[in-house]
Amino acid sequence: MTARENIALVIPVCDPDAERFPPLVRRLREDFTHVVVVDDGSAQGREAFDAVRGDVDAVLVHEVNRGKGAALRTAFAWVRENLPRAAGVVTVDGDGQHDPDDVRRVAEALAEGPAEGLVLGVRSFAGDVPFRSKLGNFWTRGLFRMLTGLAVSDTQTGLRGIPAALLPRVLAIPGDRYEYEIRMLADARRHPAPPREVPIRTIYLDGNAASHYRPLRDTFRTQLALWGTLFRRKRQL
Repeated sequence: MTARENIALVIPVCDPDAERFPPLVRRLREDFTHVVVVDDGSAQGREAFDAVRGDVDAVLVHEVNRGKGAALRTAFAWVRENLPRAAGVVTVDGDGQHDPDDVRRVAEALAEGPAEGLVLGVRSFAGDVPFRSKLGNFWTRGLFRMLTGLAVSDTQTGLRGIPAALLPRVLAIPGDRYEYEIRMLADARRHPAPPREVPIRTIYLDGNAASHYRPLRDTFRTQLALWGTLFRRKRQL
């Protein structure tokens, strides 16, 4: 069985671009048998979900926006219940900033094992990258290494491979918004295998205008979650 037949793509999205989102899903479906979309309380662009229903395994709906972390857990739980033979999941942002070829490469790395370690699609942040993204990654990367002992090139990446063996663990991680992703990374220091990195393209469409990341509020949540890992780590020593 090939990687694309045994791994489920998970795409959480809020207010999708009705023109860009359906072609993205169809392009990804060319490489993968299983695709799960989460509508995280969209107020606009909802016609995009109707357009892709015939191309995906499921469109899971949050009636109100609950955040990316909550959307990911909803999809992970669905995969565990409905695709018990899946070797894992690959998470993909729904704004078109992950190249389908890179998505496939992350899935292939996940399929190659080991079976209990994350695979991260990491960007170089070179070239025409919004300053707030460069600064945010530089700061968070350094703080992350100081607090967890893990060297991760791109702590903000949404392109991740998660083996099936880790799904129960990541489902138990708290946090409904972007802090969930940093907590998932911090938890990797306790995984049987360390995270592996796959270089990917750095793509920002329209200056990253489609991003729902709120610089002040979400950065505060993320940094608070990181510092929380330090205190938990000290209690376990």
